[in-house]
Amino acid sequence: METHDSVSAMADTYAHKAVVIAREFNATFDYSENSLMELEGILAQLALDLPPGGPSSEDLTEMCKMWGSYFGEVVRRRFGGEWTIETYPGKQFATLTLNVAGNKLFPSMKIHRRLTAGEADNIWTFYKMVKTKLETVAGKVQ
Repeated sequence: METHDSVSAMADTYAHKAVVIAREFNATFDYSENSLMELEGILAQLALDLPPGGPSSEDLTEMCKMWGSYFGEVVRRRFGGEWTIETYPGKQFATLTLNVAGNKLFPSMKIHRRLTAGEADNIWTFYKMVKTKLETVAGKVQ
């Protein structure tokens, strides 16, 4: 198991890469909630541009880590939490996991679903749901 610091550093590196690549899409990623609307726009475009049969497994994994780390960093900076690597529920593989207030988010997996399953897995809609849940949890803590 990786240490917390190295996992956080890895997620931060991937998130920074997303900030840089977002510029190619004329998007400004500033780790704000509103930047997630821009992320959704980029993902919608990427989903449409995927080659028939999808990108290579390696390319898709890298895209999911990068965009997922950015998504997770927006959540982490707003609500706190820690990055870890954990086994995805019901699967036999480990993935970046954001633990926030007793909840586990799997941002890379959410990005994967958005790219492969389409609009039903809208990132902005998902974020609003996460935000509502985390604000409710935070309200109970205070």
